[in-house]
Amino acid sequence: MLWEIDIYPAEVQHDLDADRLAEEAADLHLATDLQVRTARGYLVQGSLAQADVERLAAQLLADGVVERTAVAPVGSAALSSAPATGLQRLVHVLPKPGVMDPVALSARRAIRDLGLAADEVRTFRKYWFPPLEAEALERLATRLLANDAIEQCVFGPLQLESLSLEGTYEFQRQTFKLAGMSDDELLRISREGQLSLSLAEMHTIQAY
Repeated sequence: MLWEIDIYPAEVQHDLDADRLAEEAADLHLATDLQVRTARGYLVQGSLAQADVERLAAQLLADGVVERTAVAPVGSAALSSAPATGLQRLVHVLPKPGVMDPVALSARRAIRDLGLAADEVRTFRKYWFPPLEAEALERLATRLLANDAIEQCVFGPLQLESLSLEGTYEFQRQTFKLAGMSDDELLRISREGQLSLSLAEMHTIQAY
């Protein structure tokens, strides 16, 4: 069974991530007065009953003081319901296949410590927007919601039967001659190669 755990700010709590996103959209002239709501969550795959998953959500994955949760099998209509009126467009952001998900790995270990077993765990974020045009929504998603190097956007409800997200991996060696490269070229290699190295660190490798 593949379960989805959605974690929202509690009713009395402000959606700070939504405020930040609206400010960034305005700063980049992508949208003004953007209405948006956010949630974070986990996909948990395993032989778990709903009561087990609700226990995980309440005891391990969410802070019951400032957060509320929704638990259901992936694809359930209840998971697509917007937390505010007027919000109809749903976007999920997940790690791309093969990308490390350290929060999910920590959650999986913690689940095991509770005496339960999960075959796989992945994290995600989800966003609800007004009925924007598809082009405007895609522009927001690519500019603000996801890092295209490591994340993917899913527009609409998730339609997954399992977390077979790793895909087939094939190693491909790439060689670069760093000597003489400009700062922009070094940063490009760090970014596109998913090295996450700063310019100073790239300079150190270049000098070596």
